Amino acid sequence: TSRGEVERRTLICYTKADESEAIMKKIKYMAVVLAAGLLLAGCEADETQNNKDAYRQIGINCMQEGDYEGAIDAFQNALDQSLAVVGEEEIDTCYYKAAAQYAAGKKEDAIETYQALIDYDKKNAQAYFLLGVLYRKENDMDKAKENFDLAAQYAGSDYEMYIALYHECYAAGMQTEGQEYLKKGIEAGGKSAEDYTQRGRIYLLLGDYDNAETELTTAIDKKSTEASLYMAQLYEAKGEDEKATGLYKEYVDENQDNPTALICLGRMELEKGNYDSAINFLKMALDLDAGSQKQEAQRNLILAYEQSGDFASAKSEMEDYTKNYPNDEEAAREYLFLMTR
Repeated sequence: TSRGEVERRTLICYTKADESEAIMKKIKYMAVVLAAGLLLAGCEADETQNNKDAYRQIGINCMQEGDYEGAIDAFQNALDQSLAVVGEEEIDTCYYKAAAQYAAGKKEDAIETYQALIDYDKKNAQAYFLLGVLYRKENDMDKAKENFDLAAQYAGSDYEMYIALYHECYAAGMQTEGQEYLKKGIEAGGKSAEDYTQRGRIYLLLGDYDNAETELTTAIDKKSTEASLYMAQLYEAKGEDEKATGLYKEYVDENQDNPTALICLGRMELEKGNYDSAINFLKMALDLDAGSQKQEAQRNLILAYEQSGDFASAKSEMEDYTKNYPNDEEAAREYLFLMTR
């Protein structure tokens, strides 16, 4: 091989090496640019999520303060961050927005929001249920029933939905319709401990104590602790107070964070004249988030204080109660009585 040929090949090798190095540099540069772009996009995504969460929390705070207009604006701002992307968080925010709209007196806007949820998912049992509740509050029972029927149609094995439908109908004086929804819940089937527990609970609401006991016994055999609570309620309904009290106490020992059991125990101890014990259980329930049961717990606590002779505590508790429930006329009269003690 001639010297010129060697030099030519060497030049070619160096040139290719240079090209390869240049290409690698270019690839690395592009990778850095891409990584920076992804990082920037990630930061923007994080910022969007943070804004969404912040607006949502502002909306919830506004609702708690009674500022429903502010809540509507905040929830809409949270939704605007999503840029038309719909996920579970956006759907949940829409529920909040509809509740704020109704509380602000914007009934038609609330209906429109619920309808948008239904248009997005024609099988959204929760949206049908809440729209039905809105119509019930407006005394439009035909539309309420229409939406309740659709909620039941798409409820599947959601026992809580059937029970909620029952309570809504009961509140509207539609006991027969409510019982029909409960029966649909029984038909949902299933052989898990939860299925037996919820069917027992439904039979208990229907007053079918024999079937309730059968279902709850099976649930307890399958290690359902919740079934023990409903079995205690069953014994109480049948007048078997000793069995009921024993089960309630057993349940509370294992589940001290359940206000329902504590309230039931408090009520039973109150009826027996065990006022100190009743006060203890009811105060424990109120220290927890008793939710819709808070009124019952507080009312029974007032009675326990009063019947134990502790009128000062009864009066103090009643002052708080009348602020929370100003429409309870019986309580208002009771408060006037306590003022004289």
